[in-house]
Amino acid sequence: ERIKVRTIPITAPGVPGVAGNALIGRYAWWVGDQGVKAPVGVGDRTSVAANFAYAPYDVTDVRNRLRQQMALGAGAATASTGAPVFEPRDTNNTTVTTNDRVLSTSQLALLRRSGATTAVGLALLRPNFHRWSPNNQAVLADTAAGGLRNDLSLAPGLLGSAFAAWADYPAYTEPTVPVVPPTDGEGTAAPAPVSPSILPAYGSDPIRRRVALTPHVIDGEGSHQIGPVLTYFLLTFNVRTINNSTATKAPLEVRARWMISLWNPYTSAIVPEDLQLEITGLPTRVTIINDNTGLPVGSFSPAVVFGNPLVVSLPWASAPTPAGVPAEDRTSWLPGRTYTWVSSADNTGAGAGTTGFASSFYNRTLSSAGQGVVFPLGGLSIADGSHEAHFDVAGSANLSINLNVVRGGAAVRLAALRSCDFPPTFVTTKQPASGSDYQFSYVFRLAESLDTPAAPGTWLTTDGRDPRGEELPPEAYVPGELGNDPALYNQSYSKISSPDRLLDRESNSYSYNEDVPVFELPRTPLLSLGALQHFQLVGSRPFIVGNPWGAASTLNGIRTVDFFDRFFFSGLVPGVTPSTTAAGDLIAPNPLLKPLRKRDGNRVAIADVRALISPPTSTDSDGNVIPGPAASSRSSKFFVQSGAFNLNSADAGAWAAVLRGVRFPAPQSFAYLGASTDTGTADDGTTATVQSTDAQFFRFSQTAQETYKAEPGVAGGTDASAANTHLFRQGMRTLTAAQVVDLSAKIAEFVAAKHTASGPFLSVAEFLSPNALYSGGASATDRTLLEAAIEDAAINSAIPEFSSQWLTQADVLTALAPILFPRSDTFLVRAYGDALNPATSSATNAVVEGRAWCEALVQRVPEYFDPADDPETLPAALTSPLNTANGRRFKVIHFRWLTRSDI
Repeated sequence: ERIKVRTIPITAPGVPGVAGNALIGRYAWWVGDQGVKAPVGVGDRTSVAANFAYAPYDVTDVRNRLRQQMALGAGAATASTGAPVFEPRDTNNTTVTTNDRVLSTSQLALLRRSGATTAVGLALLRPNFHRWSPNNQAVLADTAAGGLRNDLSLAPGLLGSAFAAWADYPAYTEPTVPVVPPTDGEGTAAPAPVSPSILPAYGSDPIRRRVALTPHVIDGEGSHQIGPVLTYFLLTFNVRTINNSTATKAPLEVRARWMISLWNPYTSAIVPEDLQLEITGLPTRVTIINDNTGLPVGSFSPAVVFGNPLVVSLPWASAPTPAGVPAEDRTSWLPGRTYTWVSSADNTGAGAGTTGFASSFYNRTLSSAGQGVVFPLGGLSIADGSHEAHFDVAGSANLSINLNVVRGGAAVRLAALRSCDFPPTFVTTKQPASGSDYQFSYVFRLAESLDTPAAPGTWLTTDGRDPRGEELPPEAYVPGELGNDPALYNQSYSKISSPDRLLDRESNSYSYNEDVPVFELPRTPLLSLGALQHFQLVGSRPFIVGNPWGAASTLNGIRTVDFFDRFFFSGLVPGVTPSTTAAGDLIAPNPLLKPLRKRDGNRVAIADVRALISPPTSTDSDGNVIPGPAASSRSSKFFVQSGAFNLNSADAGAWAAVLRGVRFPAPQSFAYLGASTDTGTADDGTTATVQSTDAQFFRFSQTAQETYKAEPGVAGGTDASAANTHLFRQGMRTLTAAQVVDLSAKIAEFVAAKHTASGPFLSVAEFLSPNALYSGGASATDRTLLEAAIEDAAINSAIPEFSSQWLTQADVLTALAPILFPRSDTFLVRAYGDALNPATSSATNAVVEGRAWCEALVQRVPEYFDPADDPETLPAALTSPLNTANGRRFKVIHFRWLTRSDI
């Protein structure tokens, strides 16, 4: 906790009475790295509504969500226990901290302690001098490749068109205020949309939002689509005599019936639409054998009889509401909810028509003999209707069922899949030809927790098994509980419900406790690269960006691990027009972005930012257009990032404070929807709150409010269940003070080990990449630093499966990515000087006549030393030798004289 520096003598010739050069004084100086300290004096700008008086943040709920999307300043805590020490967001401190008035470390002593009116004081502050800073600011620089970072808010296309479509949330998010339908020019309004309105209706400050179904947009490795996931499929067949006749030469008919379940995997409700299911891959031949004679009656092809594809309608908007179904559930496809359709009553020979064979919504009953669709078999008959018969079924090798989910009548594919393999040939058991029982069925369901009890997270942790994929492979599905032989599913088999499965629902339950939201769609401008874990990469496992398993993956030719050096989000997307401070500075959606003065001394305006991607042109005296500068997405030249932290810090106490960057101390809170177990939802005014000074890490950083409420053990509706749906719903993982201490100690240990082994991390990508250095113990593969720290601190030891409560590296990055940097840009310079009496002083006996201490806080900024080069110029393209030698400019932003007591 002490630093000793050597004094440098100051000599002067010609001092009366002293021969040669006289010792007249000494000086010393020291540079302290502020970036490796936790920025504990940062106030919460979002608590002042006037700062965000612009859409979409001009409503309380959306503005409050800024606090959960990124760390807004570290939380000072004791290094040993993690107990809070003081809170810059406390009402006693906000007047100072929200106005950035705390500039020096000593001023932290004037803040009030947590839960008290007493000051922090110097006695508490001094032991933490090398652990805490008021604030740190970082240049938004790419330390790996050089130059400044690109702003993905301005140019999402840098990651491809699929990413741009995913990030463009207004394009698929339902407005909360109904849009006035256009007219035909003569005052006639356009037809009202078929989709039902949300119930309860949106409030003035809505928590809930609905999104529209969209087809896939594929661009290289990137994929964006909003659509349902098929979780259960049953297609069963019965060949019998018409009207159950036992007459001689009784004609035959074939009947098919089905049960289909679709799942909304998102944390947002979906605007419901009528859908269709296209089914191909059915057996090519079914041969009917009369067991009384041993002779074949004939054969038929299901694909010919029922069509290829066999088209099934899945109505929603046009379906009647069954008795007892809550309107709230009926009018929206609620987050994480699974719905089921079954074949409707008999449509003898009706054909599929344009909408497919009819299905019944909100129905899980397949007991009616009249259900399904039936066709006569073109003159096939059995010698005696009372005879018994069996069926030889044949198809192509490794027969599998292919399914497409499409928009009703629009032929727009929303999802595609191929079932697990079924035997290409099999023989059914015999039964009376006049019987109504079904002889064989194709049954499969999405593989999830119950299918791999030793590793219940396998369904979300296996490459190529992202359930949102454009084409789900057979490995994503498992056969029914009797195996994959269709002949075993006979005698009117209709089983579906299992309370221990995540993706089944009781037929009479509408509780949110049976819903399983897994993925998040953006709801406001993105602010953290960690939130990109929800973007889908083709052929990958889910949550790829920011996690160890995605370190080698690429998107648009860029390694995903390099995103954290090359890019950032300002939140300044089209349509967002930010407010300004009283002094005229922009208040960006990223609350910690601090705008700098331009070179001409003027303040940055939103027009300056947007001019980067659409540079203005001019004309010469002849009217010729003079092109402007090249388009750019480096708004980073206008800003520095406040609340920054150097990931090379090896201080566990500093890491503990930074890990508490997302927290909800009073009077702040996390407000969430108080959903009803009777409907699974509630009106926007029905809320509950969480207040906590613990560290919070969000898997659903933009939408957790709608799905947070959950209770363990009741995933089967009113019945007890081992399904862990509550772990998937909550979307926010809370670490206790003790867990933060353990985790930060491991992080600091691994950082120190890296420094010893090969020096500091030179990029964020290096910090996030696997390394054998962190892979001791039982680990079979190299781990990343954060992955190893989470594992070795046993953070997930009590979490039974991979879910939103299973803390991942990407969850940590969702909070910290905007403020983590591999170098520091804020430094504290302290200097000492004294004056010696030359007549009485010597090299061994200095007689000090006076001393002085001073301190300067210096800040690197994006500008180069010589303004001849623009700040966004890459180092290799610099034209000024001064800039090649000196790099970016430093500015003194604070200076003060010190007393002995300050040292």
